[in-house]
Amino acid sequence: MMEELDQVVTRMVFENYGVEKYHDDHIQSIVHTYRFNQYKEFDKTGIDEGLPAHTDKTFSTILYQNHVKALEIYSKDNEWIGVEPLPSSFIFLAGDGFQCWS
Repeated sequence: MMEELDQVVTRMVFENYGVEKYHDDHIQSIVHTYRFNQYKEFDKTGIDEGLPAHTDKTFSTILYQNHVKALEIYSKDNEWIGVEPLPSSFIFLAGDGFQCWS
């Protein structure tokens, strides 16, 4: 399901940029990696950071927050902005590869 979701969103991006003819070659050239991370709630562990600040080295990342309010995005104004988890929703993040490509 995650791979299919990634392909659908990626196709939409390619179509938006007018390069949909390259989509199938792109999909065939990538390897999907699945990583599942689970972090304990902050108030139970005292840990204030699940992962250090980073960018995703991939083309895209799909994230399900599972009602956990932990994701923050670093803005162009050098501020951390919290992302509210929405029930039954996924977040599509443009990774470094996408940033270079676009």
